Amino acid sequence: MIKRTLIAAGAVLAVAAPALAQTSAPSGMTLEQFQAKNADKMFDRLDANKDDKISPEEFAAFRESNAKADAQATKAGKRGKRMFARFDKDKDGSLSRAEAGDVLAMRFKRMDANNDGILTMEELQAKSGKAKVGV
Repeated sequence: MIKRTLIAAGAVLAVAAPALAQTSAPSGMTLEQFQAKNADKMFDRLDANKDDKISPEEFAAFRESNAKADAQATKAGKRGKRMFARFDKDKDGSLSRAEAGDVLAMRFKRMDANNDGILTMEELQAKSGKAKVGV
């Protein structure tokens, strides 16, 4: 009797295993997790004078420091002003923490190479040239 029960249980598991594997949570990081992990760190890095706002000058300085390592440095400065204006939703001349979250959302989208809404370890560790990870 026990032998039949074990065989039946094994058969059920063999049939159900592929379905269970498909319903398991994806391994990776969602946009919300990415923002929760990186928002304060990014904001603090950009907010050089620690006034809890990112000024156009602070944003430009950050972009310039990234652009020096970028092969397209001449385009980065012009793009930076347009990007700042796009993220400054309330047009007060600075980026709040909430507006800076939009910067991370854009970065997440650029890193998510297969556009599935999850950053896998491969996407997070992508070498330059494979994923666009700059702000």
